[in-house]
Amino acid sequence: MQHRKNAIYSCLLFFLLFGVAYLYEGSHHIFRQVDEAVAATSKVGAFENEVAPNFELLNLEGKKVSLEDYRGRKVILNFFATWCPPCQEEMPLLVHLDEELKDKNIVMLGVNMTSQERNSNDVRPFLSQYNAEYDVVFDVDGKVMKNYHIIGIPTTFMVNEKGIIEKRINGIVTPNHIPLLLGKE
Repeated sequence: MQHRKNAIYSCLLFFLLFGVAYLYEGSHHIFRQVDEAVAATSKVGAFENEVAPNFELLNLEGKKVSLEDYRGRKVILNFFATWCPPCQEEMPLLVHLDEELKDKNIVMLGVNMTSQERNSNDVRPFLSQYNAEYDVVFDVDGKVMKNYHIIGIPTTFMVNEKGIIEKRINGIVTPNHIPLLLGKE
């Protein structure tokens, strides 16, 4: 009789341990799914809901500017070239938008696709022609352009305070985009 009780207790213990192991393995799978979901939300990339790729480029004064320098502020990141008619067309609107940003926690940053320019010396007179006062950096080797998957210009991004891309505008910025870029959606 005692032998039979021990066998029953052993079986129960075995099934209990098996059940705990099964539940543990299932919870591990759930934790893995949660980890993957969190990782997916912080993926570095050039599209909405991805972390904007950092870069470090020289500005008009020859100073290094990094996208990370603006962490904690929203950034309107505009890729352009001086020879591009849509870039020329949107420039007055961007200059006007930059004026509206002066008292907000939003900064305008232009990225000249210098690797696509006929002459990089055209950038300063181009900006002067439109009275653009916001900071512009030079993508000399085209690396930033590739990291942001720029296939047409202009292309504009709204990057939030945490460095996440909230909006990607392929093509010209229009007056309809202004509320979105000002955070007044």
